[in-house]
Amino acid sequence: MIKARTIVIIWYWQRSGMVEEEWNVAGSSHLEDRVVCLDRPASPAAVETLKKVLTDYSRDEGEVMLFLHRHHGYFQDHLKDFLHLPLDDSHGLVRCFLFGEGADEIYLTTNARGLLGTSGTFTANMMFEGQQVGLSAVADPERRELKSAHFNHVWQVYRQALRRRIYELKEDLLGCLAQALPTTVFAPGEVYQILNKPEHRMLLLRLLSFVGRIRKRSDLAREIRTFEQQNNRTLTFDDCGIQLETAHGTAAAEQYALLAAYVLRNILARGGDVSLLELREKFEELLLQISGLTYHS
Repeated sequence: MIKARTIVIIWYWQRSGMVEEEWNVAGSSHLEDRVVCLDRPASPAAVETLKKVLTDYSRDEGEVMLFLHRHHGYFQDHLKDFLHLPLDDSHGLVRCFLFGEGADEIYLTTNARGLLGTSGTFTANMMFEGQQVGLSAVADPERRELKSAHFNHVWQVYRQALRRRIYELKEDLLGCLAQALPTTVFAPGEVYQILNKPEHRMLLLRLLSFVGRIRKRSDLAREIRTFEQQNNRTLTFDDCGIQLETAHGTAAAEQYALLAAYVLRNILARGGDVSLLELREKFEELLLQISGLTYHS
């Protein structure tokens, strides 16, 4: 049996005059794939509606990705509402993501194989080498069908998003500390002194997000969002432990907890020495629990 794949997107659809509707994916091999367009600002009623949507579309082992637009008022706390749905084994996996401000892979303006264009549409115009180029994820507007290449790319990219983000955090952190070679063991507080330099500010913020130490609407939250916009990439780890447990099981969540505790105690505080070898091993042990490829071609 082919499992249904559903992408639910909360966004500014009404700006284009689009009613809340469902788009299919072109191609005989994608009969069970769809994109559900909803324009619901965050509220208790909207959360309850979305819970029902996720429950309905995840039946018969269907997999669902929910994209919540930050400017609709959604924050990390909302992810817990949806990731902790009491679904039985007949339901498929539910993944949730925050997005916004054109700085994520789901946008055509960031990724030519994305889905979202401008002003509540699946199309966008961009300047390339002095020429205006039109980008579109639409295969057939009358039949409300999207291009399978765009749907598949977004699905795969976000399916692997958390693993990729953790891997890149590991590589950037170890690369930063490797500048101190031949030193491989740092005294208590020494790593934080390195990360607290202006040139490593973004890396420090990513670590704080990874261990859940950036509060919503805080100055740090606004600062890391600015870095995301400037770099056209998602840098935050929204409820990382919950996401890992939901998608990859208890063992992944436990390994995350061990790594996060080590970072909090020894990197972001003065708990003990930091060994590059031990730090690498803890990251690798976590990545071993996260199935799939790191990058999607």
